[in-house]
Amino acid sequence: MEKIVKCNYKLLDCGEFEKLEQIDGFIIRRPAPQAYWKRKLYPEIWDNYSARYEHKQTKWTILTDKELPDFIFNDFSFKLKLSSNGQIGIFPEQMENWQWLMDIVGNSDRALNILNSFAYTGASTLTASTPTTNVTHIDAASSSVNWAHQNSELSGLGNRPIRWIVDDILAFIKREITRGVRYDGIIMVPPAFGRSKKGGVWKIGRDLPILMNIVNDLLTPSPEFVILSCHDKDFEKPELKRQLMQLQKLDNGEIETLDLIIKSEYGNDLPAGKCARWKRV
Repeated sequence: MEKIVKCNYKLLDCGEFEKLEQIDGFIIRRPAPQAYWKRKLYPEIWDNYSARYEHKQTKWTILTDKELPDFIFNDFSFKLKLSSNGQIGIFPEQMENWQWLMDIVGNSDRALNILNSFAYTGASTLTASTPTTNVTHIDAASSSVNWAHQNSELSGLGNRPIRWIVDDILAFIKREITRGVRYDGIIMVPPAFGRSKKGGVWKIGRDLPILMNIVNDLLTPSPEFVILSCHDKDFEKPELKRQLMQLQKLDNGEIETLDLIIKSEYGNDLPAGKCARWKRV
């Protein structure tokens, strides 16, 4: 697996249901419901933030004239925004998977056709992209797809063979199967809940089993990888692994499970999701 060459993000600390993050010199304080423990760093450090998301008021308090920097990961750049829901446009806990994707795609001896579903602002799309790899990026929110497209331009990858799709994932997959389109790799990071502008509603407890029932028909006869990760507490590693084990075409490889944890040098580490992933061997 490739090592991180460059990243300008740090988790400073987390605890008491908040996390303190730093991108270059810009410090962000925002909710982390899973961080129920005590903080490690002093209150003076926690209070020295550039921007803080107030959960009860659902708004940001900004105490600086500095612009929010881009998130840098190796040779990729991602535009960040202080969104109204408290998100910033990136999920740093996925860096482990981005490295894994780069390693698999870079070492593959064939051109791959990859689907990134629930693709958000495109970090997995870009890290899985090469000049000879076809990536389909799909998300139900047009704003996320436009943001991801901007990130591809920002990273100098605007000419890569990437399809940008705004659609409901279940409806799209069913049409792809009917059209005879198949994928060598599939990335799935489903939210607990989501809503599309077309009126569709995603509920992970209801819809993930439906999705997994048809994903097998979307894979090529000899797939390269599948990633399934989420942040929902009802889907722990054994359940995610069980979901992958249902895919009959994953018969010539291995499944590993892992906790997605953001490490902190001086503060508390932050567990931020679970993952099961399969690769061909």
